[in-house]
Amino acid sequence: MCGIVGIIGDKPVSRLIYHSLFAVQHRGQSSAGKLTYDGNIHVTKDAGLVRDVFNEEKKIDTPGNVGIGHTRYSTAGLDDIESLKLNAQPEYLVNPFLAAVHNGNIYNGSEMAKKTRRRPRTECDIQWLLLPMADNLYKKEVDVDIVFDACEKVMMQVRGSYSALFLTDSGENPLLFAMTDPYKIRPLVLGESDGMYCFTSETRVFKKINFEYVKDIPGGSVVVIDTKGNVYEEQIVKKTEKPCMFEFVYFAKPDSRINGRSVHNVRVEIGRLLAREHPVDADIVVPVPESGRRYATGFSRESGIPLDEGIMKDKYERSFIQQTQERRDRIVEEGLSFIRSVLKDKRVVLVDDSIVRGTNIRRIVDGMKKAGAREVHVRIGCPPLIAPCYLGIDMRSRKEFIARDQNGGIKTWDRIAREINADSLAYISMEGLKKAIGFDICRGCIDFPNGYPHEMHEDVKKLFRNDKKGRRAYECHI
Repeated sequence: MCGIVGIIGDKPVSRLIYHSLFAVQHRGQSSAGKLTYDGNIHVTKDAGLVRDVFNEEKKIDTPGNVGIGHTRYSTAGLDDIESLKLNAQPEYLVNPFLAAVHNGNIYNGSEMAKKTRRRPRTECDIQWLLLPMADNLYKKEVDVDIVFDACEKVMMQVRGSYSALFLTDSGENPLLFAMTDPYKIRPLVLGESDGMYCFTSETRVFKKINFEYVKDIPGGSVVVIDTKGNVYEEQIVKKTEKPCMFEFVYFAKPDSRINGRSVHNVRVEIGRLLAREHPVDADIVVPVPESGRRYATGFSRESGIPLDEGIMKDKYERSFIQQTQERRDRIVEEGLSFIRSVLKDKRVVLVDDSIVRGTNIRRIVDGMKKAGAREVHVRIGCPPLIAPCYLGIDMRSRKEFIARDQNGGIKTWDRIAREINADSLAYISMEGLKKAIGFDICRGCIDFPNGYPHEMHEDVKKLFRNDKKGRRAYECHI
């Protein structure tokens, strides 16, 4: 899960990309980068946040009427600082010139490595899109038809999820093109302003740079745009789309829309349904900031229990997407404080989006009780997470999930409640989640393996059997 942006038009795009990256910073905080092109390649990328990577004016303002940018959330490669620097995107080749950014996860990298003579320069799975694409464009006079043909060949080989952007040179007229996997697991939208076009992960970007939303790019599609504003589109593979349910639950910002659905409205509706499914006698509803806020709003409205702010958040960083458990714990410890005047002697409904490892919610429950809460009843806007995601969320091992015991069995909710020191615990039902979102979704991490697209079932079961604690199954030899 990363943030991507690509802009093309008849004016310099560097500052637009720079501002767009801030609007998708929440999607990846490991590294950031951008590349613009004017016949020469101008690239800046490094580990860190957007504000840290682009800390000089000369890095922000680079020439070129076309460019791409990226904020990275690591789902491949090591997590030390040198690896994060190495795997920062955009990534590019010079023969042929081809640059790319990617959101998703390619899980058949070992197979793809055997299909190209090119050697990957990084550990990142973007190589399994970039290298075969370059093979199919090599020594060709690149035009729209050549791009469509190359994308179709790559699409038939790679397995996993991808919303990817590519920049290539066709002589006098560079091309920006997008490619989505057939199930459109990861979001990608198109916007326009005065003949300039922008591809990006979330619609909120358009508000930041004053572009108008045009459309969500369909699954299995390729869209090619030149600097004259000509747009060419072809849907190469047509399947029923299955957007990742976790985009609605956690990753996307509430002011974005996915396939026409407001993320804010979906979360509020989940909260309403959660209150109907699992009511509780309590004095106040308190959200975990910021992730639980919309769910708590819906829960409060439906239950009639007043909403109050009993927790303060001091840090912007998102704990879930940090690379190590130590880092996640530190953000929770340093970033949250509890308001005794709100919590003292109260029966509290604590509402959040999801529980993965359980460490964060346990610390929060303990903190609320130390601040005087009489009871803490936890309500969660996502069914229990029970399996790793192989399509772009860094849940590495089934052993990480609090919902599973040491033997791989599924724990009861009462047992999990005891482990997090809560007085009760309940999750939204699968049916409630699907009803709130309103269309088919990928739910492999909560309904394994049936929640994955059907044609992936054998692949993900094989990956699941290859599970080794601390390592991603698709990076192990199978």
